[in-house]
Amino acid sequence: MRFHRRLSAVFFIFALILYLPFFLLTSCAQMSPAPGESSTGFSQTAPGSEAASVIYEFPDLPIPIELERVEDKTIMVKTVGFQGGILVFKGRVTVVSLVEFFTKSMPMHGWVLDGTLNAKRSFLAFSKGHNAYCLIQIYEGRMGFKTEVQIWVSEPLAQ
Repeated sequence: MRFHRRLSAVFFIFALILYLPFFLLTSCAQMSPAPGESSTGFSQTAPGSEAASVIYEFPDLPIPIELERVEDKTIMVKTVGFQGGILVFKGRVTVVSLVEFFTKSMPMHGWVLDGTLNAKRSFLAFSKGHNAYCLIQIYEGRMGFKTEVQIWVSEPLAQ
């Protein structure tokens, strides 16, 4: 019995030594913001500049440069008078900072915040005009490594 306890302790210490550096290196916490960044970790630049956000199919939909698009989960629909889809992004950004980014930057692009839901996943609902809608879902990925952002958006196309 004593041999099994000792073996378990040795295995635990070995696993701790092996995985501790991995968790320390992959930590995404910042001690203080870098010059030119806010406390949320996003660049403090004008909403229209490329440094603040990346422009994809929807130029009025700001996407933080810290997020990368997940192509195999993204779906786009475009018809004669309509454009919409589900855009999926991942990145090493906290859920709280992403909620703050979208609630501050979406109104700068003409979107109105209609409602929020904060639980295990955060949801932000926006509208623009009479028939443009955007629902943003933000949640931590598996084991907290990367945060995932899903954006459901629909906009009419100018005719």
